[in-house]
Amino acid sequence: MHIGGRVPTDQPDLKLAMRAEADALGIAVAGFVPQRHLEDLGVAGISSHGQGSGADAVTISAAVARMYTVWKNPDDRSDPVNLADLTSEMEDALARPVPRDLPPWLLERRERMRHPSLWEAVQTHWFAPGSAAPGDDERDPPELLRAHVDHILHNRFRDEYGLGDPTMEPGWTELVSIRAVQPRAVVVDGTARDGFTIDTDAFVLGLAVPLDDGRVITSVVERDLLPWVTTEFVSDAG
Repeated sequence: MHIGGRVPTDQPDLKLAMRAEADALGIAVAGFVPQRHLEDLGVAGISSHGQGSGADAVTISAAVARMYTVWKNPDDRSDPVNLADLTSEMEDALARPVPRDLPPWLLERRERMRHPSLWEAVQTHWFAPGSAAPGDDERDPPELLRAHVDHILHNRFRDEYGLGDPTMEPGWTELVSIRAVQPRAVVVDGTARDGFTIDTDAFVLGLAVPLDDGRVITSVVERDLLPWVTTEFVSDAG
């Protein structure tokens, strides 16, 4: 992704705006249980679906994503084991000098790119009370999980799946089938709940679990990073 132009020194952190949007909707954002090897970077994205227009527009569903940095040796962050396996293009980009007046949050975000990350690793799917989703799939945990896994594979494993330039693709290629979803217990707030998994893909593990308040948690973790991740959740990670 390329973003042109200069970011003003006083530009607020974009994730604060996304967090504020989630708060305005009253969404408790789930996440992994606190653990030594993960640094919670907070809300990394929010997408929403509404009905109506103008002053009558209302949000009826939203998905809020969290991102994490993985520290294989959390006791010494300078340990080279904590560095990601970057492409030569990414290494060259990070080696280039940057303006000194960039906002601190952007410089920190840039530095975190040197380390392994779990991008959009946990998504909280929220539905407005009393609302009716346009399609049954929009509330169905197995389909939400399938779509989350497909999203991660398209964005993180394009080369492995032989996908070309996304701007040149004639249409979306579905990389995982709903048939891959199987029942599995998932731990939330210390209690095992009936959930789902996609454990057939070579590159990622997917988990999903519905909550009593109508939210659905989905999670996708790269298999290479699984040894450092405890795949248990808290329903409100702040």
